Amino acid sequence: MQKELKTEVLIVGSGPAGLAAAIYTARANKQTLVVKGKAKSALELAHKVENYPGFKSISGSELLGLFEEQARSFGAEILQSDVIEYGLGIDPKMVTTRSEIITADVVILTTGRGGHKVQIENEDRFLGMGVSYCAVCDGAFYAGKKVVVYGNDHDAVEDALMLKQLGCDVILVSYCKKVKCPEQLREVAKAKGISMLPDTRIKSVQGDSSVEKIIIENEDGGDFIETDALFIIQHVPSGKLLQRAGINLNQRDCVIVNREQETNIPGVYAAGDVTCGGMQIATSVGEGVMAALQAMKKLRKND
Repeated sequence: MQKELKTEVLIVGSGPAGLAAAIYTARANKQTLVVKGKAKSALELAHKVENYPGFKSISGSELLGLFEEQARSFGAEILQSDVIEYGLGIDPKMVTTRSEIITADVVILTTGRGGHKVQIENEDRFLGMGVSYCAVCDGAFYAGKKVVVYGNDHDAVEDALMLKQLGCDVILVSYCKKVKCPEQLREVAKAKGISMLPDTRIKSVQGDSSVEKIIIENEDGGDFIETDALFIIQHVPSGKLLQRAGINLNQRDCVIVNREQETNIPGVYAAGDVTCGGMQIATSVGEGVMAALQAMKKLRKND
């Protein structure tokens, strides 16, 4: 069961743009919730930063930690979860994670560019037609059917167990030799009759109007598995989800904004690397601040 949360300002992403926005909105006493995904911010991966004003030399993770500490000190809440669906063309806005349904008056998108992800062939084509990123959200549509869960962690096993409870014939495909979850949980999954296929990658999804089979590859070569649905429980490609929600992107999958960081949807703003601006910490912070100021202006108009 997903928990329902409400907030005035929802910021998706916790890099420099998102946390700068959170500092401004929280300090202005606006209820602020930051959704921090599993993937690390590009700043967090920086070994050394020497071009951010005020710091001669500092590690990226240390600088990001200071941003987060400051945002929290003003009352911003930070939730660690990946967004799997957006409902932005409605008021209040709605954003769904694996375990929460969040409604907000305004949304600021600061998801960054993300790391390179080799997508499964035809993944985009079948999104919503058998391909899903959330078993909790879409599992009921496939009750009693054959499904494949593709992932390598605790969440993937939990989703496989939930689908098994719905009467599904479940195969858990893992791209590593061993699923990264407690041994006890793996044993529970096996006892429930969940088939596990380790060290295997899914190359493509095939079908006519919906998913019919997946093509896999492992040390034994290539093969296929017939299935009614594929649940991909790993990094979610935010650009495609935003486009599906009605956000205008350019040919590089960057969110299109004006000088006030406004997207094409009223009440939705974007800042930082997701807009493909300066791609620097300082420019991301500046865009985050501008987005926060415009979001607060929108809230004042609504009052």
